[in-house]
Amino acid sequence: MRLLRNGQAEMDFVRPTTLRVVEEYRRKYEEIGRILDENPKILMALHRDLAGRLSESRNGRKSTYTSEQVLRSLIVMFVEDLSYRDAVVQIENSEFLRKFVRLGVQPMMDFTFLSRAFGVIREETWEKVNRLLAEYAKQEKKISGEKLRIDTTAYETNIHYPTDSSLLWDGFRTLARLLRQIKREHPRLSGRYRFHDKKVKKSMLFVARNGKSQKKSVKRRIKTTYGKLVEQVERVLGIAREVCGLVPWDDPTRTELLHFIPLVERVVEQTIRRVFEEEKVPAKEKIYSLFEEHTELLIRGKARKEIEFGHMVLIGQTKEKFITQYEAMPERIADKAWVDSVLASHKGLFGKPPKVFTTDKGFYESMKKIARLEKVIETVSICKKGRRNRTEEEREHGVAFQAAQRFRAGVEGTISVLKRVFKMFRCLFKGFKNYASSVGCAVFSHNLVLLART
Repeated sequence: MRLLRNGQAEMDFVRPTTLRVVEEYRRKYEEIGRILDENPKILMALHRDLAGRLSESRNGRKSTYTSEQVLRSLIVMFVEDLSYRDAVVQIENSEFLRKFVRLGVQPMMDFTFLSRAFGVIREETWEKVNRLLAEYAKQEKKISGEKLRIDTTAYETNIHYPTDSSLLWDGFRTLARLLRQIKREHPRLSGRYRFHDKKVKKSMLFVARNGKSQKKSVKRRIKTTYGKLVEQVERVLGIAREVCGLVPWDDPTRTELLHFIPLVERVVEQTIRRVFEEEKVPAKEKIYSLFEEHTELLIRGKARKEIEFGHMVLIGQTKEKFITQYEAMPERIADKAWVDSVLASHKGLFGKPPKVFTTDKGFYESMKKIARLEKVIETVSICKKGRRNRTEEEREHGVAFQAAQRFRAGVEGTISVLKRVFKMFRCLFKGFKNYASSVGCAVFSHNLVLLART
């Protein structure tokens, strides 16, 4: 049985300090600890996932680490922008952080355990936790619902730039690795076959190095090389299908093969359509990574980065910079489609719509929609797309509208902080479930730090 928290008081081994920067650092974590202690429902929500889904000892002994220790370790990891390994090392080597995590005289948990613990916490649980923290902040009058600003940002997945040749190579080497593993574990079930890895990799590198060449002779050779690549990948696919029928059904390597086979088939199909049939494959039908297959192509037209690979994340924020709502989108949704749901969520938290609602022109739908919003909201600061008549020009040059637009710009700073400080620059967590959970944990850590400093 996993304990919620340790009932015994911890001994304090922290040495006093006279450095102001250290005092501020400690004060921040002490305030975060106080907020967590005042909100036991937050820990209870996470405890349900950790107690029910995290691995336990088979002989029924009590789990070594409590749910509270896991939560506080994850907070340190996100606040300090650390990997699992670095978080474990930093906590173990700091008496102050050990006190914050409430380890007492226990050794620090292993990074593999911390990774498993994060993986069992559902994205819905992080949404509930953030909602509970927002209700606490409202009750303590640390946030108000007078102003609301929203924006979206791209949160990239951890993939290389996807080209047909690199994806074919990924498929080949992954299937070959799994087949070799099966051959070692079940030598009697697998036949004799060679994979010619160096030859396949050489073909991939030739395409990668000469893909932009305009010479007709090179283009013909690239097409021929693609044919050899596809042939080799289809050959290893055939072997993988055959082996899957021979290996025991409960073998974990067979499960991995069954996962990757359809993904590699999609890569082969899109390569044939694009390279040999010269068809323009729609973005929604493409696969951009075998290992993060949920990844989307995001064309945003940014100056330095026109194309990104990941998902869009919606951020909604009050005037106190507290993030009251967020959403990690499995599939991109047009910005203008979020306005009604965002305002409904804000009203559900504060009991009334905001007095000022502002965002960029990507959320603009029509002047009729703005007129409808202005019946219940004093200032709706959304710029119109396209030409404006005199009335619309006067509206956008009004004092309240301009002040709201200046307020709107602040959400860009918050997005920058989430990316630079709270691990949202590139998602290093595998799968969309952990992707969405990392957004929830980043928002939760950001809000905790914000409340700790107010």
